[in-house]
Amino acid sequence: MLSNQKELFESATGLSLSYQQRIAALANDAIRLQDPRELLNYTQQDWDFIQNGMLCDLNEGYLLHSPRYVVPDYEVMIKKGCDFLDITPPKDLDELLDDLLIMYAHVPSVTTFPVYIGNLDTLINPFLADLSDKIAYPKIKRFLNHIDKVFTDAFVHADIGPKATRAGYLILQAVVELENPVPNMTFNYDEEISDEKFALACVDSCLRVSKPSFSNTKEYCKVVGHHAIVSCYNSLPIGGGAYGLLRYRLGTIAKAAKDVDDMINNWLVKLGKSMNHMMDERIKFVVEQSNFFESNFLAKEGFISKDQFTSMVAIVGLADAVNTLLEKEGIKETFGTSKRGDEIAFAILDKIKEINDAHVAPFMKRTNNRYLLHAQVGAQIMIEDVDNTPAHRVRVGEEPILPIHLTQASKFYKYFDAGAGDLYPFDQTYIDYPDAVLDIIKGAFHQGTRYITTYVENSDLIRVTGYLVKKSEVEKAKKNQVVLQNTTWFGKGSEENNSVFERRVTK
Repeated sequence: MLSNQKELFESATGLSLSYQQRIAALANDAIRLQDPRELLNYTQQDWDFIQNGMLCDLNEGYLLHSPRYVVPDYEVMIKKGCDFLDITPPKDLDELLDDLLIMYAHVPSVTTFPVYIGNLDTLINPFLADLSDKIAYPKIKRFLNHIDKVFTDAFVHADIGPKATRAGYLILQAVVELENPVPNMTFNYDEEISDEKFALACVDSCLRVSKPSFSNTKEYCKVVGHHAIVSCYNSLPIGGGAYGLLRYRLGTIAKAAKDVDDMINNWLVKLGKSMNHMMDERIKFVVEQSNFFESNFLAKEGFISKDQFTSMVAIVGLADAVNTLLEKEGIKETFGTSKRGDEIAFAILDKIKEINDAHVAPFMKRTNNRYLLHAQVGAQIMIEDVDNTPAHRVRVGEEPILPIHLTQASKFYKYFDAGAGDLYPFDQTYIDYPDAVLDIIKGAFHQGTRYITTYVENSDLIRVTGYLVKKSEVEKAKKNQVVLQNTTWFGKGSEENNSVFERRVTK
């Protein structure tokens, strides 16, 4: 959407916004002042689809000055240092952690904070050789707490694994003790090489504080290659990232469609044309006009390369679209437990994939000149987001029992090479049975699931869609109090619109 004077005023005077949140809001207002029909060659139909909510640009803005997600290769800093930041290769743990914190402050993204801060255990572990746990642990804990208090956005993401390391265990210990929303975290799990003891420690941590989530790293390596899990659960190339992300609001589209055929062969065809055109124009602007790669030290010094970037075409509201189309067929069933519902969902995604695969995208060398499909978590931008459940997920309140839910959800991952994820809350008693939860995760991965997370129902720190918030902080936001993490406001919107705190709990 275009911004206006009212939005600028509200961003500058918002009683519930911290100083940093005001600055970010004002910057976003500024890059949405120029009309994309003039700046980015959007057609009137492109713009109409943004205005009516069928397509969504997540308010990324139009005067684009950098890629949406930047995924640096932090190993470059360890080997070479960084000339721009006057950093030499670190010689000990103190220098490493200090250098990483310095670098993080200069890594751009759509949130203004780094969406990827490295595979932390593999970065840290070589620097522990001469240190006892007693000395190393407080340093690592302070490092992680610093990240939470300074990079105040739960899309800041760290990875660990797949192998067990001393650093990995120390990181998990700190994560549980701190109970911080930031950083988001993923365990890159590979059943063939990941140590069982370490995997169980990751399960225990995930149950207690909703992280790390488990990624089926072998499967993502097949489709994305050398990658990181960033932001929520986006699988993106290391040393590159993603230029942008646009999404189909499938729930909104289905309301306008007469029936399944109209949705697939009429609406999605028209919308797919606009989707690809807008994405192409946005990427061309970043690469050809923003001068980002000509001016940014990350590109100049080899932390990133434009040849390693892709972009994401995403969906939200699959469940809502299916439920609407089932109703139009006179079928009183809902997505998640309906055979016909799954048939409709597959038909929708097959069409989107067909449209996406037929399009030759600019500057997409890393992903064979194609955009990657993504099951997006959603955002509360306009009223239409109420009718669009995150990603491919079953609506809260309509979930089947766990075995059926896992089997149903696993069928959809094959479409989403740039990431998809599911959440399954457990009763408190599962804290005593991490081996059972690990077996469930393994079973889900064997069925096709690529990303899974869990938590116990009475935890304060929970995963909302792909990011983490504290329920206690959401309560403050509901009272319009200032909160530290800006993602708390997203959590508030998701709870109010999608009841995400009330997911079905496995007992």
